[in-house]
This record gives sequence, structure tokens and C-alpha cells, in this order.
Amino acid sequence: MKRIRYFDLLRCTCFCFIIFYHLLFQLYLSGICPVERLNPLFSNSNMHLATLGVAVFFMLSGASLSYTAKENFSLAKYYKKRFLRILIPFYILYIVYFLFLLFQSHSVHNIFPEGIPAWRIVFTFLGMDSWVSMHGISTFSLTIGEWFLGCLILLYLIFPLLRFFMIKSEKFFFIIATGIYLIVLFHYDFSVPIHMNFFLKGYEFVIGMMISYYHEKFNPKWIFLSLPVVIFFVLCPFALPISTGLKITILAVAFWISAACLEPVLEKGNGRFLRTISNYSYEVFLVHHIIIYFITPRAIPYMRGMVGVLGLFLVELLLMAVLGFLLKFISDQCIAALSNLTAVENKR
Repeated sequence: MKRIRYFDLLRCTCFCFIIFYHLLFQLYLSGICPVERLNPLFSNSNMHLATLGVAVFFMLSGASLSYTAKENFSLAKYYKKRFLRILIPFYILYIVYFLFLLFQSHSVHNIFPEGIPAWRIVFTFLGMDSWVSMHGISTFSLTIGEWFLGCLILLYLIFPLLRFFMIKSEKFFFIIATGIYLIVLFHYDFSVPIHMNFFLKGYEFVIGMMISYYHEKFNPKWIFLSLPVVIFFVLCPFALPISTGLKITILAVAFWISAACLEPVLEKGNGRFLRTISNYSYEVFLVHHIIIYFITPRAIPYMRGMVGVLGLFLVELLLMAVLGFLLKFISDQCIAALSNLTAVENKR
């Protein structure tokens, strides 16, 4: 199956947006820089780089799954591949980070709040502990993957059902999804922030599925509409009088179309650089929180203005690259071993 180059571009870009935001915001949490000075670097009254990056990635997840599942879709193979690819790196990092925290604190009670029922470890096994914690339920979360990972895993679980409905009638499927989206959007009554809501993230996932379905009908001339929308959201000096959730969706779709129009240009290169970064993006995403939250506060004594901040960022980015590479390498070895073991068992 042909690799879509702008998928790699979008994956790299949206993860860079998220990491950049966390790098900056940790400066505020560590008392290095006031938030008023940082806000203009990643947000305005109509957009936020991190929420844009998350929205685009949910769209990308839906599009990638639909694109790769067009032929010979096997439910068993699908769930096996998702489990190995998503949860094995999560398990490895969780265990290593837990042992590191245990070595530092010398007690499990210093890591997790007391009184958490033991059965809630199931949320960790599912990779959804941080997402569940966001809804006010105490779990054994180490914040690896944040709410983002748990929400995405839920969508991966129901993807075969969504795919079934899309194949039956893609237009009716999209109309129903849009109806649910609008009801949630204009009658929002959830405790979690709107940009983290499962139904709104699910709609972005569905948009990605539809984009994949109509991929061959994509018109490059749409960039003359999408690019001005992106520029308008970035430069608009006043807050648009519409819902925050709707702003996120409009900007994410416009940003996607603008990137998709670059496909002919990207096809002229070998794409190795983007493909490499894209292949390691998930592992880097998993480790980046741990590195930023651990390193930044400890670097305060060495901060010397902008030069110190840039040096800090370079060190943290280097550590993300190294640990991301190691995590992927170890994960790939574990996945290969599990696959070989399964193959041997099937032959018996």
C-alpha cells in the first residue's frame, strides 16, 4: 500500500506542537517564566497549538486506520496489532518509571494515593488510567500518555464498529456523527474541558475516517480556502463569537487540508527524514512528559536568561530522542518475540 507522505508531515507537526507547549508551560510551572509572557507563543483567543495538535492527531488516527483497513480487514489481526503497537511501549515505560519512582521514594504510598481499590489496576493494563483519572476516579496513573492515550484507545476499540457503519452508508454515518457532535457542542454539560471530550475527539476521528474514504477525490485547489482560514485563526486580533470546540474543529480541518495539498511536493523527495521522525513519534510522546517534568525544575539554578532556556530545551529534546529510540527498540524486540511465540504456538 502506498505511503501517504503528508500523513508523516502531520504526525510530526502535531507532536511538535504538543511537545513545544509542554516545554513552555513547564517553565511557568517551575517558576522560571510568567505565563503571561509564554501564552503568545502557543495560543491566542481563537487557537492553541496543543489542542490543534491533538485534534489533528485524532483525525490522523482515524484516517490512518481507515486507509490501512481498506482491504482484507481482519478483526483479530487488527486488535492484535493495536495491542502490540500501543500498549507494549506503554507497559515498558510504566514499569521502568514506576521502579525509578519507587527507588526515589522508597514506598508505593508515596507514589499513589492511599485507598485506591486494587481492581483499578485494570485501567493501567488497558492504558486508560490517566483518562479515567481525569474523570475524578483515582487510579494507578503515572500520567504516561495523559488523557490523550486512554481516549484514543477507546476509539481504537470501537473502530471496527465505526468502520462497519461507514462502509454500509458513509453519508448517513457522517450525518449521524455530525448530529451527535453538534448536540454535544451546543449543549455541553461535562466536567472535563471541551477539548478533551470523548465525543468531540470521536468526531475528529470520524472526520479522519471520511477523509481517508474520499482520499482519491481530494482537490489540491482547496488550499486557496484552507490556508487563509489557518492564517486568519492565527492572526485574528479578536475572539470569534463561536464555541471553542467548533473553533478547534474548523482550524484542524483547515490545517489538515493545507498539509494535504503539499503531497505532490512531498512525493518528489525521498521522505526518509519525515518517515523516521513519524515512526518514533509515539515513543517520544510517551517519554516527553517524564523528561520535561523531571529535568526542568532541577535546571532552575542553571538558568541564565534565554540562552539558559534554549540550552534546557536542547538537552530535553536530545533526551527525548535517545529515550524514544531506546523505548522503540526494546518494544520492537518484545513485539517480535511475542509474535514469534504466537507463531510457534499456532503451529502446534
